[in-house]
Amino acid sequence: MAATDEITALDDRRFQFRLKRPFPFLALAMGRSQGPTPIMPERLAMTDPNQQVRESIGSGPFRFVANEWNPGTRALWVRNDDYVPRQEPPNGLAGGRMARIERVEWTVIPDSSTAANAMQTGEQDYWEYPLHDLLPMMRRNRNLVIEQRLLHGTYGCLRFNHLHPPFNNAAIRRAVAMAVDQRDYMRAVAGEDPAGWSECLGVFACGTPLANDNGSDVLRVRSVERARAALREAGYNNERVVLVAPGDYPQINALSLVTADLLRRIGMNVELVSADWGTLVQRRTSREPVERGGWSIFHTTATGDALDMPPVHLFLRSNGPQAWFGWPNDAEIETLRDQWLGAANPAESLRIAAAVNARAMQTMPYVPLGFYWQPSAWRRNVTGVFRAPGTVFWGIGK
Repeated sequence: MAATDEITALDDRRFQFRLKRPFPFLALAMGRSQGPTPIMPERLAMTDPNQQVRESIGSGPFRFVANEWNPGTRALWVRNDDYVPRQEPPNGLAGGRMARIERVEWTVIPDSSTAANAMQTGEQDYWEYPLHDLLPMMRRNRNLVIEQRLLHGTYGCLRFNHLHPPFNNAAIRRAVAMAVDQRDYMRAVAGEDPAGWSECLGVFACGTPLANDNGSDVLRVRSVERARAALREAGYNNERVVLVAPGDYPQINALSLVTADLLRRIGMNVELVSADWGTLVQRRTSREPVERGGWSIFHTTATGDALDMPPVHLFLRSNGPQAWFGWPNDAEIETLRDQWLGAANPAESLRIAAAVNARAMQTMPYVPLGFYWQPSAWRRNVTGVFRAPGTVFWGIGK
């Protein structure tokens, strides 16, 4: 929304938007599972925008118990007795949100083998992201259900630091992309069965209305030799490349190891730093060069509904200092993003999306690595599990 738009409270239950120009995506923007419009008490909304909101609060079927939160170890939610659900079945993130259990304890178990054993023995009831290598063993346990609960695929992302050499050079970023074979990345995460993963050569989630591969020929090269030659032509001068990999996040760690090997094969001077995910999340905020504790590359993932249109696609944002970690800067992508919001019809929307993809393949804010399906696991005595964009616990009983 523009700074000149207005939001007015009509009463305790209603508010009104007054826009300076037509914006047909308003209802969609408010109702999306990714990046929904937050509604909060006025006292929290008045927090300085440069400060983090300190209070965790919600209005759903479960209430977060802040004083029992141990970051990185355990979180607790209990039934919210003040919540009145709609009397209908759940439907994705909508419908009736019935709290059928008294409490949800979220336990962090970094070691996947330990987590699998806890599921098999009944110490834990639900596992959101089980490691693919452990699925065959878990499927042999009659007390476990292994199913694809999440509605969207999980997309891999190779993210560059655009501020410092060598990846402040778009030609070097494109040289890396020329060596990428998405099939290698997806096999490393999800195994050999192609039913569990797929290539996706554009920046928009495959199977969604804006998906296209206009200009994506760079991702079809898949040649170490050609990438090595392109790297020389781009002027790579053996600058150190610091790749930070999360050893406690198996899926993202696997993506990281594939890239480290690939960069060495095309002739880059790679330093692989293994850290836990929390440390990586802190380090990626640094804008310092690698000599001062900075970074060159990290990997992450996102669900397809976070990558299906320009306004919510964080990896595409190219507004420099305000962009997502990596800070790409390209005025043309930002102009196209604004144009898409004002598209007069679906045909114009598709045309702009194709131009966005083509431009992204030139500037390479990140390298798309394909997508995989991430099953979840739960004990057979857990009932009411339904498909949804995210892991939610309403409707679930035991």
